[in-house]
Amino acid sequence: MPKIIHVRLQKISCDSNGFGGKVQLAGDTFGATFQNNPDDPADQRDRKSVFPFPNGPISLSEGESVPITMNAVAFSLSAPSLEPPELSPKFLKFGGELNNGLGSNFTSIRFDEPLPFVNDVGGESPPPREFPLVFTTSNISVTLTFGLIVRQVF
Repeated sequence: MPKIIHVRLQKISCDSNGFGGKVQLAGDTFGATFQNNPDDPADQRDRKSVFPFPNGPISLSEGESVPITMNAVAFSLSAPSLEPPELSPKFLKFGGELNNGLGSNFTSIRFDEPLPFVNDVGGESPPPREFPLVFTTSNISVTLTFGLIVRQVF
């Protein structure tokens, strides 16, 4: 009985651009589940693209944020109170790799990370919990803001 976590890239912000003008930002964002160790590639269980810049680069000026419209991507993590502890992965690692020398940046959460739940019974659901990831070079700083929310627990 895993916990289903929805991941969405919510916005991209250009925090600084020492070159002036617009930055053409492209790359790939994705998430992967890991059974016990998010730093061990051999422990990876599942990998899904979150936002692969499907329409090409996004153009941003310093101080500008661009909201991202996309469907959430679902990942299954362990719900140990409802299933044997080794049945589902315990970690979700997400982030991305960007052009312009910005490289890669990732963060990980455990299965027991406190995340808001979608309200399926009626009424409003809380907003997803935001996880900002900063990508920096000597001239450019960009933040990708991911939103995570638990959709359901089976």
